[in-house]
Amino acid sequence: MDNNWKTATKADRAALYHVARAVADTTNLSVEAIMEQAFGHKLMVGTDYLSNFRSGAIGRPKAKLIHAWITENHPETAHAVDPRLFSKQRTNAWDSYVEAHGIRGQLQIKHFTKDELNLIKKVKDRDAPDAALKLGEEFCFFLRSDVHAHAIGFERYKGEWHVMPLGPNGSHTFQLQSDEPHFPIDVNGEIERLSEESDLDMHRFAFVVSQDASDLPCTPDIKDIGQAANLHYIDVLFSA
Repeated sequence: MDNNWKTATKADRAALYHVARAVADTTNLSVEAIMEQAFGHKLMVGTDYLSNFRSGAIGRPKAKLIHAWITENHPETAHAVDPRLFSKQRTNAWDSYVEAHGIRGQLQIKHFTKDELNLIKKVKDRDAPDAALKLGEEFCFFLRSDVHAHAIGFERYKGEWHVMPLGPNGSHTFQLQSDEPHFPIDVNGEIERLSEESDLDMHRFAFVVSQDASDLPCTPDIKDIGQAANLHYIDVLFSA
């Protein structure tokens, strides 16, 4: 779809409802609250906006506003639900490098349940998240390595990449041990528990790994990656 909402069909508008419903399911917002956010005002009492939206009878100008709000606030979830209505966001050189050269499937998420670690089932669909977690749910990463290696982690959220301070005392780089695939590891040698407390929607985690520390980039910049380095990534959906 070319996203020209002036000519959007009833089916297009009904499909937009399903995306809004999926966004609502991963946040603490209702579909009605999403509509209010998009319109910039409270819904009028006595008007069955939700039924009209669900059936595709909502007005095209209102559908355009909802589409714009979802695109701005939950683009990756929307793309995963309906890539026809929500195309992929423009990517920079680092995003393109991760997509082209990154290894998907070996890096995993494990969450803590009553002091036990449980593997979160991976999803094979490329547009779907590899794992799903609730806000506040404790987890760690899991990646097998045949040798001791150096690593650095990056996290993308809403199109922005940030370095993850997972090393000792908050440093950016850390050691990936061949005999311990879980990380991060604290100064006492224990698996450190991570959690996401506030940022809903899709997060991408990428780790650059190499036996040579000089192969690691300090920032998400493809010019600084050594030829012997490998990059592993995983997409995780955080919901309320």
